[in-house]
Amino acid sequence: MRKLSDIVAHIFHPRRSNNHRPRLLHPEALFFVVLIASGFVALLHLFSGLTSANGSILGYASTITPKQVIEATNQERAQLGLKPLQLNQSLTQAALAKGQNMFTDQYWSHTAPDGVEPWYFIQQAGYQYRVAGENLARDFANTPNMVAAWMASPTHRANIVNSKYEEIGIAVIDGSLEGYETTLVVQMFGTQAGVGAKPVLGDADEAKVVQASGDAVKRSQASILASLLVPGGQVESPPLFTPLQLTKAFFLAVIILIVSTLIYDTFIIGNRDSIRIVGKNLAHIFLFIAVMYLIIFFRGGVVG
Repeated sequence: MRKLSDIVAHIFHPRRSNNHRPRLLHPEALFFVVLIASGFVALLHLFSGLTSANGSILGYASTITPKQVIEATNQERAQLGLKPLQLNQSLTQAALAKGQNMFTDQYWSHTAPDGVEPWYFIQQAGYQYRVAGENLARDFANTPNMVAAWMASPTHRANIVNSKYEEIGIAVIDGSLEGYETTLVVQMFGTQAGVGAKPVLGDADEAKVVQASGDAVKRSQASILASLLVPGGQVESPPLFTPLQLTKAFFLAVIILIVSTLIYDTFIIGNRDSIRIVGKNLAHIFLFIAVMYLIIFFRGGVVG
């Protein structure tokens, strides 16, 4: 039986048993590493949303919370000397209903497939508005990146820094949309209407309100009712880990191991009088470093 030290040397140290090339750097070994990585990602997908008595252990895709979104939004407003938005429970209820409706009816838009617009959810929540607006986001890993994407979009930025808005409602909801597990963020803005005031749209929304037909309203009401049964609701606190974080950490660890082995192999062979017909280690090192850079600085997410 081979000693552990021999096995480690066979994997990482160039010598006769591995044809003077660390076994880890052989094509078949790298293929095996790819298989392990694929299995790891599959397990993360399988156990997304795993919970314990203390809350979420493995989240969907983000560490975003409503509190963070409100704070970040008000920070952007403060830079322009605007008043902070106050959290309104009715707007939050409307945002939650809209997010759950998107999961139930499987769409990604301000307007539902049956023609129902955000204003319907706001009104159903009992919020009588003078002005109102909506921002959407999905697939973001954290709040700063999401808010930065909103601020980079003229229409979304217009909602965030609109001086006419006084209140805000936020929903951060985990679920499956179009076959992908994700986190949806719905940001509702509004100012309550006075007696006889005529409601108007927010800057980021269409130029007219499409009133849903009676049948459309009934369908939407049924969808909202059904959506209350959808697993996963408002995310109040971030998960301990997210699949994106764990995937990045795993792949970075693998790449660091391979790069370290390449550097060690280059050093050892450079001090020997042996010739190998293999690819240049330096080129492989730069390639893996480039991959590491892409993994570290990868940013996902879509605003709507």
